[in-house]
Amino acid sequence: MNFREILSAAPENFVLRIVDAGAAGGLDARWRPLRPVVAGMLFDPREKAVVGTPGAPGRDCVHPSLLGRAEGEATLYFTELGAMSSTLKPNQTLLDRFRKKRRHGRVAAEETFRVEPLDAVAARHDFYPDILKADVQGGELAVLEGAQACLERAAIVAEIEVSFLERYEGQPRFCAVESFLDRFGFELIDLVRLKRYRHENSAGLGNLSLGRGQRAGRVAYGDAIFLLREEVAARRAEAMDAPARAAFALKAVLALLAYGKADMAARWFDLRRDAFDAPLAGAIARTLRRIGRRRYGAGHLHHLFDYAARKL
Repeated sequence: MNFREILSAAPENFVLRIVDAGAAGGLDARWRPLRPVVAGMLFDPREKAVVGTPGAPGRDCVHPSLLGRAEGEATLYFTELGAMSSTLKPNQTLLDRFRKKRRHGRVAAEETFRVEPLDAVAARHDFYPDILKADVQGGELAVLEGAQACLERAAIVAEIEVSFLERYEGQPRFCAVESFLDRFGFELIDLVRLKRYRHENSAGLGNLSLGRGQRAGRVAYGDAIFLLREEVAARRAEAMDAPARAAFALKAVLALLAYGKADMAARWFDLRRDAFDAPLAGAIARTLRRIGRRRYGAGHLHHLFDYAARKL
């Protein structure tokens, strides 16, 4: 997606701040088109520290530490499959039911790391995120509990890995995460990258389809996208001066476009058009129209995929 016209009309010193907990490999590719205005603060104990000026657009700071509900230390359990490493012990009794998961969840090493609440880090660096992403294998609710000031003060979108079964001992599941974010005015708008676990069985049946979109396995986890509710956003905007309101609305529009929610971005633009000056409003309107005129932007190709998923 091309954001050049919008970015060229954006206010001077405009920055979209992203916190990514569990950021192995860096920010997601969705943010590349917005890289000139994106400032990232990344947390992963497996990464090397990258020192920089927090909030500088086009730059990321990397903290080789863990985020949690309070300051302290935590043991990180490194598993055979590195992507399953967590501060919670794998629920081996449950994982034993599923293909490959017995081996994947086996703990290979342990190491202790420092834990900080995001609110403390944000206050220290004056870096309150517009986008909060957490993918820490079972510790997402603890990250959110340590980020309450960030959720109340700045966050517009939260991208949180959620689990639909207790893959780790004592792991809060999706309903707990959704309930917590609801208290801060966030609503679920999508579930993406859903992953299934396939049961061990004597017939050797694994990853197969029985047609009409019916897939083997049970849903295990995925990424939940939460957005600040319109009425909560309106109350937050009322307390801002005019430049802050414009930046707030622009952040929401750009974030929703980055997540593929063009209709919702257009809705936010309609609701907050008065916050923008004429050049920026024109740039956003033209960009939205171009998206609608794309060959498949109005919605054709995805109908074919949806049909195939239901019928094949």
